[in-house]
Amino acid sequence: MNLHHERLDGVSPIIRGAVMRLCDLTEIQLKRKLLVVHGWRSVAQQSALFQQGRAMNRETGEWEIVEPANVVTKAKPGSSAHNVVVRADGKPAALGVDLIPVTFDGKPDWEPGEAFWLAFYKLAWTCGLDPLGDPIGAYLPGDKGHVEEPGWRLKLAGLGLILPVSEVPHVSEA
Repeated sequence: MNLHHERLDGVSPIIRGAVMRLCDLTEIQLKRKLLVVHGWRSVAQQSALFQQGRAMNRETGEWEIVEPANVVTKAKPGSSAHNVVVRADGKPAALGVDLIPVTFDGKPDWEPGEAFWLAFYKLAWTCGLDPLGDPIGAYLPGDKGHVEEPGWRLKLAGLGLILPVSEVPHVSEA
């Protein structure tokens, strides 16, 4: 059964060990293996996910939700913990990972039930990961397996990492 741990190759070393520990604890304590759905994502991949369930309003230039059930992320392209792209060596360094349990025959289990998720979130916190990146209950149904470095937005500069879409205004040379 391929659990796609190679998808952690673009994940920052800061959380990679914690994610692996979460995978181990979930298997031991919850008797479920975890599939790595996403680690690092390009801006193009984030854009494709962000567009799901949305349509561009040509008058305002904004994406509007047209099919709420199909929305899988609130993060605009270039602003996700999955999109952190530059380490000192120039390699990707995602600070977010999407995980999903698999069934006993190795298929993704997209609806494992609330009891699983609550136990999973407790394990994530014990591993030093922030489950969801949102206040508990403010998540999207399709994004329940998201874990990330706690407070990652505040830590970017100190970690020497950047997002592809900078949230810091550009300062021109005078």
